[in-house]
Parts: sequence; C-alpha cells; structure tokens
Amino acid sequence: MSDFREALKTIQPSSVRSGVGLADFRPVAWDQIGGLEDVKLKLKQSIEWPIKFPEAFVRMGLARPKGILLYGPSGCAKTTLVKAAATSCHCSFLSVSGADLFSPYVGDSEKILSQVFRQARANAPAIVFLDEIDSILGSRSVSKTGRGVQERVLSVLLNELDGVGLKLTERRGNKAELENDSREQTENDRELEFQEVFNKDVVVVAATNRPDMLDDALLRPGRFDKIIYIPPPDRKGKFSILKICTEKIPVDPDVSLEDIAARANLFSGADLENLCKEAALLALQENKVEATPVKQKHFEKSLEIVKPSLTNEELEFYEKMFRNRE
Repeated sequence: MSDFREALKTIQPSSVRSGVGLADFRPVAWDQIGGLEDVKLKLKQSIEWPIKFPEAFVRMGLARPKGILLYGPSGCAKTTLVKAAATSCHCSFLSVSGADLFSPYVGDSEKILSQVFRQARANAPAIVFLDEIDSILGSRSVSKTGRGVQERVLSVLLNELDGVGLKLTERRGNKAELENDSREQTENDRELEFQEVFNKDVVVVAATNRPDMLDDALLRPGRFDKIIYIPPPDRKGKFSILKICTEKIPVDPDVSLEDIAARANLFSGADLENLCKEAALLALQENKVEATPVKQKHFEKSLEIVKPSLTNEELEFYEKMFRNRE
C-alpha cells in the first residue's frame, strides 16, 4: 500500500495534463479567514452542501445555484473565500483570468474558455473561478467597438452557464430498451436520470470589485443567480483578522489588538495584514540580531505608516448597490 501511495505522488492523471486553468494552492481552512460569518455560511450553502449532501438537496427539491458572484472592495478576501470553499469540498480548482484567456488569434479566446469548462467536467467536482470578471467580460450596453473579443467570450460563457448541470450526452441503453421507448420508466430509472442531470458537480464562481461593469444577461436567475456582497471587516472582524495575522509573530502581552482594531478605520483585511508585517519589521529594526517582541509602540508607528486602501465614497457605492439588490 505504501508503494501505491508513493506512486500517487508521481503519476499525474491524464485529464489534468496541459490543463487550462487548473491551479494548485495551499489549503485554506474557514477559520483562517477572520470575520465574515454570514458570507461563509452562504458559500457553504451554495458550494459545499450541494457537493457533500446531494441526496438531501434532491429530497428537498432544491437546486444549487449555477453561478455565484462575489463583489465588494479590493482586499476583502474574495479569492481566499473561494479557495476555502474548494479546500472544504476537496474538489478541483480552475482559476481563469484575462491573461489566460485573451489571445491575438481570432477565436482562440473562446476556444480556451470552452476548454476550461471541459476540464472542469472531466475533473468534477470542480470550481471554475473567474477572477476580476469585469476585466474578462464587458457590458454590451456600454460597448462602442462593435462585436469584439470580449463580446464573443461573453457569449461562450453564457452558453456554458446554461449548459452546466444539464445532461450533456444521451443515456446509453441496450437494444431492447432503445426499441421500447414507450415503456414506462421505473422509479429507480427516473431517480438515476435526475441525479445525472442534477449532480454535475461543476460550479462557477466569479469575483469583481466593479459589478456595475457586468452585462445584465450574466446576472439573471439561472446564470449568476447567487450574488453575495463581501463587505469590509467590522470591528469584531478586524480583531479576528489581527489575531490570525499575529499567530506567528512574537507579540508583547501588553499589546491591545482590540484597541488597534478600533483605530484601524477604513482598513481592509489585506491592509491589516500589511499593518502587522510593518510592525514586525519595525521591531526587527531595533535589534536585528535578537528579534524582540512586537510592542504597542510598533503598532502605533505602523498605523502612521500604513494607510487604508478603502474610502468612504467607495463603501457608499457598494452599500447602495447592496441595498438595491435586497
């Protein structure tokens, strides 16, 4: 058995060789993401539960969303949340960006996107992650250049979203079954067919910080029918993020992370991580040979150096859009 385990480390499945978009990343647990408890629950319900408990969804007559759109300010863990969902489901992760898709050859971008979905179906269960989808696809209502490559890629994505979860090949049967089409299906046959139709185990997740740039056809039910707002961390979430970021940093017991979280106004999760790194560097500057613990004064100085990336106008824009969708 040990020989087989070693062989699994070296033999690569043929379905992932030269695969477009297939990505490997360090596993991310849900508890490694501070705050955002409501968002985590929504993602578990939309991605994790249908893959882990498909029978329960069939029994309740529920269908999982075909596409999930995460929108919100930059640096608020949209990509990390998707990686955590892929880790918890133990599924394949295909990440696609504009650099992966766009090609100088006519028709090549559409072909690459179709290949991504073929790879996802071959390696199901799988998550297809479209990062910065606003840079990949534009809105046809604001396009002034006619039918460009973005419009053709959008058309391919819409067709794939309509096809994911549907039976792609006809069911094969013996000659007697094919000749006797009028024969009434048994209960097991109907249940099996429903499972084949429902349980394709491919979910499309997209992230953007410009949801106003997306085409309306993407946001209708049946495509990206689950739209989730990823807000900046609140005070409790900031404290949780600071605790996670300082787990591997020697912090003086007198440091008050709650006070730092209260003073970190308009800080995103990425800003808070940068804040902790800057404080550790300041402590290292004092004694490069023997690193001293990070003290409160280092965090105070770090708050003066590191500036927040969010603005009140930006948050008002997202809050207004979030209210309009409720």
